[in-house]
Amino acid sequence: MAAPKPVGIRLERKKDASLLNWNLKRLHPPEKICVPLRQGSRPCVRVGEQVRIGQRIGEPENPEEATVHASISGTVTEIAAAPDAMGGMSVRVVIQKSTEPKLAPGVWEIRKGWEQIPAGELEAAFQCAGLVTTDLSAEPVHSKIKRHAAASTLVVNCCEPEPYVTCEQTLLLSHPVEVLKGAELLRKALGAEKILLAFETCNFEIGELLKSKIFFLKWTHAEARAVPSLYPQGTERLLLQNWFPGEKEKAVVFPASTAFAAYEAVAHQKPFYERLVTVGGECVVEPRSLWLPLGISFQDAIHACKGVMREPERVVMNGPMAGIAQADLNVPVTAGTAAVLALPKEITKKGPEEPCIRCNLCVNKCPAGISPVMITLAADHQELETAGIFGAAACIECGNCGYVCPSQRPMLEKIRTAKKKLGISGTKPAGAHHG
Repeated sequence: MAAPKPVGIRLERKKDASLLNWNLKRLHPPEKICVPLRQGSRPCVRVGEQVRIGQRIGEPENPEEATVHASISGTVTEIAAAPDAMGGMSVRVVIQKSTEPKLAPGVWEIRKGWEQIPAGELEAAFQCAGLVTTDLSAEPVHSKIKRHAAASTLVVNCCEPEPYVTCEQTLLLSHPVEVLKGAELLRKALGAEKILLAFETCNFEIGELLKSKIFFLKWTHAEARAVPSLYPQGTERLLLQNWFPGEKEKAVVFPASTAFAAYEAVAHQKPFYERLVTVGGECVVEPRSLWLPLGISFQDAIHACKGVMREPERVVMNGPMAGIAQADLNVPVTAGTAAVLALPKEITKKGPEEPCIRCNLCVNKCPAGISPVMITLAADHQELETAGIFGAAACIECGNCGYVCPSQRPMLEKIRTAKKKLGISGTKPAGAHHG
């Protein structure tokens, strides 16, 4: 039986500007950072205490959580709840920069015999390094491994279907072997048999680079496999849906940047305190992907790219299609922040909402195979049970429906609101659309 034809939209990718310079750099430490503690973690430092880069500042309250680490050296000045980029509140440890950056003992030291570490010890190493997935879920890696103990295939996601975002591509071009070795550590901890690396067909050079490194490593259990360059193909849910139909429990997906962080955590004993982030959009002077310490503000991230050449209409986290619009640029970068985009009016502009004309475009372009129009119409009339019947829970929140809607209806916002009222997990309405 032939595989179903992929459903999606061919978007203008808008990635060239941030790829002009893919030599990775780290910033001078900002004056202060605000490191959020995950729910289920508690601070293990006090106000007034001196901390170093990589030092533990948050302890897990249960075995499923991971530690949290300082991303600059300095003085703890505050521990309090504050708004975050997801639209909620989280406890943050505020650190004021000291004059001289100092590493915590053992950080960035090569671990002897790291490639021979038994599989049973890797989960503890991931937890102690504070390693979480580099996507919006930011799930502790050791917990995700336990949850998918039955998986026989590890899928490393090298795709970036959202426009502008290039941090995974830049990382793969700069550190392909390290990503592969991190993937091997994850496979070993999982007890899986095979590694699949997903890349987009338009990124031919990434596919060839991965295949050549796999060949020279003499790995027979790893394969680089292409997915169509259609948004939102390449997302975790669609990779599992398309590659493992009816048997999703046989595979687990990790982003390429998570694999790289796993390599650094084990080989270099480096806690997870920074990540690669794309800072871009037409308003940014020098778009690029760069290493940002977790806890740096969105404002400081944009300033690191020489600021803006004109005032953005909207700043969005992670992408214009399904990203999260930010009202306050003092929110901190977290593990799930892949991009900070400053977008102008001509990109975010939406006309007034008109009545649905029953064109069915949203249904045709829905990769989840549900009816966005029926869900949103039900939500408009507060008929939440009907919204659930028409598949609100199956929505992957890609934003395709709102993008193609000729009536300018904020489809994704309506579906997210309905899901929230139904008690289905989701994210804050994006409020941004790619033009």
